[in-house]
Amino acid sequence: MWNRSVAIILLLVICASCSTRKKTLKKENNIGQVEVLEKTDSKHAIVEKFLLSNLKFTTFSGKAKSKVTLGKSSYDVTANIRIEKDKRIWISITALLGIEIGRVLITPDSIQILNKFQGEYIAKPFSYLYQYASNDLTFANVQDLFLANFSSNLLSTTNFVLDQVSLPIQLSGKKNELSYLYLVNQQNRLDSFRLEQTSKGQKLEASYADYANHAGMLFPMGLELLILGGDMRIMANFNYSRVSFNEAVDMPFAISNKYKVIK
Repeated sequence: MWNRSVAIILLLVICASCSTRKKTLKKENNIGQVEVLEKTDSKHAIVEKFLLSNLKFTTFSGKAKSKVTLGKSSYDVTANIRIEKDKRIWISITALLGIEIGRVLITPDSIQILNKFQGEYIAKPFSYLYQYASNDLTFANVQDLFLANFSSNLLSTTNFVLDQVSLPIQLSGKKNELSYLYLVNQQNRLDSFRLEQTSKGQKLEASYADYANHAGMLFPMGLELLILGGDMRIMANFNYSRVSFNEAVDMPFAISNKYKVIK
């Protein structure tokens, strides 16, 4: 059952989302000035304003309840997620009764997965994720997915289309073999994001809801998630109960001799 355990944990890493429920945007004060989009702005100027809306942070910590569905089976878990910007993403997953079943530690070069439930450990290069996502996926893209940020590496291409006729604004384009679509709300934050590589039948979607102000950070407290690849289909919904920014974070990841190394 290692593959299923890995799939549940990896969902929190390369998760994407597909949501049909109505998104809500809470009215909040002190969230910083929103860059107003002008009719005279070029599409490149608008993209720059979108990038300016990305969360500016050094660390992130969040706790969320989640229901994960793999095929006909569903699992209720709690995820604790901690991020040190551009360096590390740490995830701890607990099941019923608060029993921790796994941990994940991701860096720009590597991914480590600790299956505490079955006493197994796996260490792979970051490219291990390419089994579940496109080869163009980067650590920054994974980080952006968790924070509802725009990915600057995707928007560095000139091959994109901007539709401002109505809200949400649609920004779509292609970078190498990756096609992407952003739906942008009135605060220049994401309603949803889709990343797709049709040649491999892979799709990542992330939908964000219930934005709230946390120390000046406009962060989505609700997500609905989906990952598609080959014959695998994983869905989940996340509801954050606690988030914080720019505070010291601990990322313990000790491996004892009792764990079996999976190669």
